[in-house]
Amino acid sequence: MFVISCESSKEIDSRRFNAKIAHNTAIATPEALIVLYYDYPTREGTPNLQLSKKEIGPQHFEITLIHDNLDDDSVKAIKIDMTAKRIGNTWQVQKILKSWKCYDGRDHTDWSSQKCS
Repeated sequence: MFVISCESSKEIDSRRFNAKIAHNTAIATPEALIVLYYDYPTREGTPNLQLSKKEIGPQHFEITLIHDNLDDDSVKAIKIDMTAKRIGNTWQVQKILKSWKCYDGRDHTDWSSQKCS
């Protein structure tokens, strides 16, 4: 599904998010779906997000969100990879993978399932 070289990602249980979006017909795009999942706090300002999608079947997508250059002392970036399918007017998420990249000197600098120290 996702082509990942030397990266490792933490798989997140998608059941809670699927329950949250089960009747939400207002989510129009795969990008809107992953941004809703990320749920970046509005008090933190507008994040600089990189979003990409790939259609892997009819209404079936791989979506990636990267939030780089975070205002954090150790975490440089967060990446979320999601696989989701639009069924009628709603979405069903099959898989969520999350990984982190640390600033130099604060642990790993490649995408990893390990959080930064």
